[in-house]
Amino acid sequence: MKSPRGFAAAAVFLLALPVTLLYQAVIGSGTEIVVHAALALSAALMASAVFDFRTRRWISWCGSVSIGVLAVIFFIQCLSELTKYATLTQLSYQLLGQHIENVLGNLFLMWCVVVLLVDSQGKTKALGFVALSATVCMEAYAIGLTFLGSSLDAEAPILKVLALLPFAWLLFESWKPPRIVQPVSAVTGG
Repeated sequence: MKSPRGFAAAAVFLLALPVTLLYQAVIGSGTEIVVHAALALSAALMASAVFDFRTRRWISWCGSVSIGVLAVIFFIQCLSELTKYATLTQLSYQLLGQHIENVLGNLFLMWCVVVLLVDSQGKTKALGFVALSATVCMEAYAIGLTFLGSSLDAEAPILKVLALLPFAWLLFESWKPPRIVQPVSAVTGG
């Protein structure tokens, strides 16, 4: 497997919504805690998993830092829901939330695009192209709506489901066996 941590991160991210819905059906309250805990765990796992993919080191660091900071934000949001402390809630949602989350998410999406172009191959590359194209278009539409004074939540909230696609692709990309790179001397016979 190319990236067990990447596989686990993608699986936790994709399972966050169904687990939260199940939790809501059984327990009834506290869903914000569950979803933010799952997102924090997924993002923390992905922050270390980015180094399992073949990109330039500085690009891996950009991906790691962006998703790592998101892990911290999700954790603070989880804590604010647990404690109901007003200052922490204001910090986590109004100061760190939405805008900063969006920027960090888009940086992580750019890392995904680089992985697609540099490291992916075969059927998962085709799947990644479709998944990331749809997500990038959704993000561009959301940015356009913001400039027009609206939002994706107001105009087409169902499109937010497209944000799951990069993680579905990462699940398959992580599952693939690692690519074996032969030294130049073995290829050239030197």
